[in-house]
Amino acid sequence: MKSYEKVMGIDVSKKKLHLSLFDGTKHRQYQIENDISSMEEFLKQHPEEDFSHILFVMESTGVYHLRIALFLAKDLSYQVSVVNPLVIKKYAEMLLKRTKTDKVDARLIAQYGYHNSPPPFLVRDEESYELDQLLKGIEDLQLQMVTLKNQIEALTHQPYINQLMLTTYQEVLSQLKKKVKELEKEVKKIIANYAPQEFLLLKSIPGIGDRVAAALLAMLNRFEYFDNVKEVCSFCGLSPGSYQSGETVKKKRGIVKKGNRYLRKMLYVAALSASRYNPDCKRLYQRLLSKGRPKKVALVAVANKLLRQAFAVVKSGIPYDPNYLEKKMNLLPQTA
Repeated sequence: MKSYEKVMGIDVSKKKLHLSLFDGTKHRQYQIENDISSMEEFLKQHPEEDFSHILFVMESTGVYHLRIALFLAKDLSYQVSVVNPLVIKKYAEMLLKRTKTDKVDARLIAQYGYHNSPPPFLVRDEESYELDQLLKGIEDLQLQMVTLKNQIEALTHQPYINQLMLTTYQEVLSQLKKKVKELEKEVKKIIANYAPQEFLLLKSIPGIGDRVAAALLAMLNRFEYFDNVKEVCSFCGLSPGSYQSGETVKKKRGIVKKGNRYLRKMLYVAALSASRYNPDCKRLYQRLLSKGRPKKVALVAVANKLLRQAFAVVKSGIPYDPNYLEKKMNLLPQTA
């Protein structure tokens, strides 16, 4: 783990960035606008600092941190780390901090980065970010469609129906359907240029459809930053966890829901299909049910299995084959 002589903690809000440059003993604090030009100007105003040897640390704050993180890491090749806000919260609690302001948070982030050297921010491909936006946009529009359908259904049960209101709902619903189809075409267009082979490999897995395959490729950046499947499961929040204290306090195992919520939800929905049509997942699902496990627990296990299959086919370049292990074992030399 690399250590740095100086760390720049950045507390990110929608409009402002509070900066704290920490050298292990003292802080120098600044405030700028949350935009690229302001950051460029700030860096020019401090030529005495070699920012290429300074670690920039910020919290993951929805989308507000992303432009600055990408500018520093991708455009300037600076060292950047983006940490979970929960980590900073727990760090503040450990230090018994009671005051919370933007300046105090920037100082805490800087101190945390200095003493812990968090992992680097992984820059995803441009297509990955675009696919992310499109997929979440499709989901948002479909939720609006569900709402409109419910409103139309409720309106048709009214004793007196205003035709203009009904027509308006129907026209908006029709327009949303059209836009969803356009966005889905755009997803396929980007996938065809970005990861066509990986997309087909993922689609070979029963239970993984177009949208789940696209989401995995987008949000996991084609699995390029993952060396093993445990890292992927942890990123998606599908890793099992347990709680034990002493000899008496024990809690049932469950998943650690501290990963990508969107992917976790997509994989859970995919597990509903995989538990019926994916041979390996079906066996796992039925085995867990036979042991008395709740259906939800079994489906989470299937989602984990699906993710492992996805990682395997992309990394190996071999399409899903339910008999792969048996075939592989037959190829091994027979022992006397």
